[in-house]
Amino acid sequence: MDIEKLINLSQKPKIFEKSETAFWDDPHISKKMLEAHLNPDWDAASRKFSTIDASVKWLNEDIFPNKDIKILDLGCGPGLYASRLAKLDYSVTGIDYSQRSINYATRKAEENNLDIKYIYQDYLTINFEAEFDVIMLIFCDFGALTNKERNILLRKIYKALKPGGLLIFDVFTDKNRDESDLGRTWAIKENGFWSKEPYVALTETFLYQEKDTFLDQTIVMTEKEINIYRLFNHFYTKSTIGNILNKFAYKDHNYYSDVTGKKYKDESKTITVITKK
Repeated sequence: MDIEKLINLSQKPKIFEKSETAFWDDPHISKKMLEAHLNPDWDAASRKFSTIDASVKWLNEDIFPNKDIKILDLGCGPGLYASRLAKLDYSVTGIDYSQRSINYATRKAEENNLDIKYIYQDYLTINFEAEFDVIMLIFCDFGALTNKERNILLRKIYKALKPGGLLIFDVFTDKNRDESDLGRTWAIKENGFWSKEPYVALTETFLYQEKDTFLDQTIVMTEKEINIYRLFNHFYTKSTIGNILNKFAYKDHNYYSDVTGKKYKDESKTITVITKK
């Protein structure tokens, strides 16, 4: 074991310093992520199916103007929202950076005769122009982006929306986590989330208070190698997210506690935002 490498990796990195190890398309991790997406009772990779059902019901009945709209689902995963919306006769395109999730979603759409277009792509590279009435980014993906990535995405979404089109997304607030989450944990697995080989996983949570960001950093050690995975999440307030949206010309922001339309409260752990081009 390379102890010096382990010591170096265990240090608190610079804000949004990325790990070089593949995550979304790692053959083993993507399999475990898909299992998490498809577990109906987990709020893990996706929300519980009951919550997704409630979200789609709210969007369909209270938010979407009519059925004759085009929807883009960014970070669509295995199509849990897209498939439900397509069954309600909406035109849906889904984009995700996990090939395994896109393959699953495509297969399920074909099996159920759903007319959904799925694209394997990093959504930071989209290049649509005035094509969609609604663009969704659900389950707090927004907070995992660096400020630069966030700004790139907001510009690209604005360009992709038709005039008056809606952007719907959610973010974590400072009520979701606190300093009690900081610290180190470790686990030993013969075959777990991080590897099909036996491994030891050391996870540490860091807080970048001045940047409103948490980091979960996991070092995974097998007999063959040491890998590191960094999952950042920037948290927001109504004020901070609203100010950012204003800079990119979005307007008429509306805030909710979650993606089922619950009224926003100061103690909410998430904020769902619906804003307009």
